[in-house]
Amino acid sequence: MPDFRKEIKSKRTISLSRLSVILPAVAGVMLFVLLVFLGVTANFEIQQSRMDDGLVTVGEVSCREVENAEAPIGVIKEYTFTIDEGLERDTYLSFYTVHQYAEVYIDGQLVYSMKPSGKLFTKTIGSNWSMVPLCREDAGKEIRVNIIPVYESFRNSEVQFLVGSRLNDFLDRLRQDWPQLLLSVMALLVGILFLCAAVYKIIWERSDGGLVGLGLFSVMMGLWRLTDTRFTPFLTPEKPVLMFYISVAMLMIGTVPLMKSMEARFHKTSHRILDGYCIAAAVVCIVQLLFQIVGTVDLRENLTIIHLMIGFSVAVFVGNVIYDRIKYPKSQYSSVSPGLSLILVAGVVEDAIAFYVRGTSSGLLFSLLGLLIYIILTGVKMMFHYIRQQKQLAEQERVLAENERQLAEKERQLTENRISTMISQIRPHFIYNTLGSIEQLCELQPEAAAKLVHNFSCYLRGNFSELDNHVPIHLSKEIEHVRYYVSIEQVRFPDMEIRFNLQSGDFLLPALSVQPLVENAIKHGLMKLPEGGTVTVSSYETDTHYCVSVEDNGAGFDPSILLDERKHIGLRNIRGRVEAMCGGTLTVESTPEVGTKVVISIPKGVKE
Repeated sequence: MPDFRKEIKSKRTISLSRLSVILPAVAGVMLFVLLVFLGVTANFEIQQSRMDDGLVTVGEVSCREVENAEAPIGVIKEYTFTIDEGLERDTYLSFYTVHQYAEVYIDGQLVYSMKPSGKLFTKTIGSNWSMVPLCREDAGKEIRVNIIPVYESFRNSEVQFLVGSRLNDFLDRLRQDWPQLLLSVMALLVGILFLCAAVYKIIWERSDGGLVGLGLFSVMMGLWRLTDTRFTPFLTPEKPVLMFYISVAMLMIGTVPLMKSMEARFHKTSHRILDGYCIAAAVVCIVQLLFQIVGTVDLRENLTIIHLMIGFSVAVFVGNVIYDRIKYPKSQYSSVSPGLSLILVAGVVEDAIAFYVRGTSSGLLFSLLGLLIYIILTGVKMMFHYIRQQKQLAEQERVLAENERQLAEKERQLTENRISTMISQIRPHFIYNTLGSIEQLCELQPEAAAKLVHNFSCYLRGNFSELDNHVPIHLSKEIEHVRYYVSIEQVRFPDMEIRFNLQSGDFLLPALSVQPLVENAIKHGLMKLPEGGTVTVSSYETDTHYCVSVEDNGAGFDPSILLDERKHIGLRNIRGRVEAMCGGTLTVESTPEVGTKVVISIPKGVKE
């Protein structure tokens, strides 16, 4: 009877599984609608009597270049201006510098200075926001700001001066940089997700399939863009140098994990090129670091070399994609999608062009957006590929388990056949008749009785040993068992003749496969004759098989009666064991009043 409780439990499990997807989806849609509603409606009103002037850009600013031998590149940029408006209350003068020192003088008095502490091994102090408090009495006073470039490439960089509160500076920069910040955080989260998935795969499969490289690349690209915004100095005002070097380091070595992640999706012919690039990038990085450590050249001064290495990585990437598509156009190999490659390359090229036109990479989103699209889509593709592999592995395990089950079933059937064959050979009447013959010979022919006892014990030993025999035996051993059996029967039926015509070599076949056929020939063939009869046991070979035949000139029978194997368990067992253990066949030919011939054929591959 079907187990209705299990069926109900299974349906309940399916329903819970569906609910666990449907309910969160409904909740997500409701939250999305709520957020959209809140975003397009005015939820509260603020009234205030004092107005915030916000940020004011200083308009009239004079600038001149002054030579100074103590400056890093020998010049100082002097900016001079006055602030007459916007100082009705205390506020701040703010300006953003990139690889520049700064000094602020009010009426000739130094009120602010930003320079290296003397402990750095590098000339730059990174990118910074200078926030100089201004009092109301500073209105109308001359303000002089000295901007000291560290590198020649920043000699003509423009500086914009703003007047306003610190909060307004913070919010204004956040409004301008939030797209880059958001994409950077997304890249970090996606990278962490892929790294967690990679750790899981490594633990359970000893292989990550390229997810480690892709995850590291995503994290490094997120850190690069996160530390390269004008908003970041507000968060880390005391670590501007660290932020700059994090950004540069991610650029220098970030392409290496990307290349390593591709190896799992390219053919092996591309691996050497990818490995070669990784080695070259590492060597260039080490050399640049050594120059930085000894104080010869700063990393910022080698930025062109870093960009060239990135361009080289793009060329290697595109070249491998093209080569893979041309060399293996119809391959099912999980290669890189040309569409994703185009998105990635286009983003990097756009950012490179914009950087050399503007002179800064802050706010550039082409490469980050392209990288993020590539990382997400590639990672999702790898995840689906992993899930598909898991399903295939589960299916293979299921098939293997089924094969093992079938093999176990065949082993069980073979064991049953062996036991059945052994039991069928030890019939009580045969034992009684043999013991009766021994009793008679003991009085008349003691030596013949002793020989019969020996043959009978050998015959029984051969039958009992079949219980532990799981492999085929040599023909010679099986013929030896046949001879023991024949010698016993010839004591009772001396007019019966057994001939052996063994012409082939010694090959393997199941134990107790020939002896039962000889016994059938005697019992069902010769014993139905008035007297005499002959059984011939022959072995021979063809081009493909070894053969054993048992032929008698007895009563014979109609072969159609063999169609019902339920009535011929002995033949069925022998045929099953021959097929299972040796891949052979058993055929029966019989003609009434002429005789019967049974042939066992063993393929020549089953030979020791």
